[in-house]
Amino acid sequence: MTPRAEVVGRMGHMKLDDLSRPAVPVGYGQLILDVAATHDVDPADLLAAAGVPAELMADPNGRLSALQSGALLLFAMELSGEPAIGYEIGLHSSLTSHGLMGYGLLSSPTVRQAIGLSERYMPARLPMLTMSLTVDGPVAAIEVVENAPLGPVRQCTLDLFLVGIARIAPILTDRLRRPEELELWFDYPEPDYHARFKDRLPAMRFDMGVNQARFPASDLELTPETANLGTVAMVEEQLRRELEQLGLDGDLVVQVQAALREVPGSLPDLDTVAERLSMSSRTFKRRLKEHGTSFRQLVEAGRKAEAVRLLNTTSLSVAQVADRLGYADASSFSRAFQKWTSTTPGAFRSQP
Repeated sequence: MTPRAEVVGRMGHMKLDDLSRPAVPVGYGQLILDVAATHDVDPADLLAAAGVPAELMADPNGRLSALQSGALLLFAMELSGEPAIGYEIGLHSSLTSHGLMGYGLLSSPTVRQAIGLSERYMPARLPMLTMSLTVDGPVAAIEVVENAPLGPVRQCTLDLFLVGIARIAPILTDRLRRPEELELWFDYPEPDYHARFKDRLPAMRFDMGVNQARFPASDLELTPETANLGTVAMVEEQLRRELEQLGLDGDLVVQVQAALREVPGSLPDLDTVAERLSMSSRTFKRRLKEHGTSFRQLVEAGRKAEAVRLLNTTSLSVAQVADRLGYADASSFSRAFQKWTSTTPGAFRSQP
């Protein structure tokens, strides 16, 4: 059986077209090779086992498919005999590991906007995952979900992603001075290998039903020392072009949803979001129409989803929820909520 067939068979029911589309920068593949090499795995042997051409890895602009990156992870675990290789990759990662995205994160005016940048352009880095930011009172959480079954590399992928977030967080915040306030949650049981790495990792909780990096919501408004509006604008323009070149610009709706979450309690208008995505307002409206939606529809969908979340998971009053969502008063919010759900916020909250 070829490496391609083996990995397809072991990664569940992902669509073959999605698996085969080049999207993952080879820099991520190189990080896997580098960590595997610390376990005496020859890079040439790992590439051969995974079916990844050495010429592709030598191209600084090369892209791996989800299939190829998954194969590299799978065979890195198997050839090294190290089940915790996801932890190790995460611990070895840095902002420079993320290439252009890393410069964008460093240049963002706030931590919140850095996270928003990652959300919008995740498809051009790790298309097999989606990340989103939620804020519940004093706690902010970056949640990651898989876009399709990842099979035998699922736990390794989540390990490296969340540990990687913990690794770069101190660069954007003062987390080095308060490491106890960063916590990673996983939806699977504590692995046997965790004890070996515990002293090098932040606090972790397992069997939590979600996969999140959790930290004080106040950190969202911190400004990185390297913030530069001109640089982040140039980076975002290049990332948008990458999405188009990779045929991934169909994720425009995801990008808009991420932009709408960047400023809590104050939804940006159409012109602001269009500028954020490096488009004219006219082009932005046309592109949304091509996707079968409109800015107004996305704003309403975002408000509805956030309203449901706040009513379900917080003790905020209806008036406080209305204020969070940018409504003038509780009555306006209640009318909108009843239009969405055919029930009032109070009745919705009292449902079992």
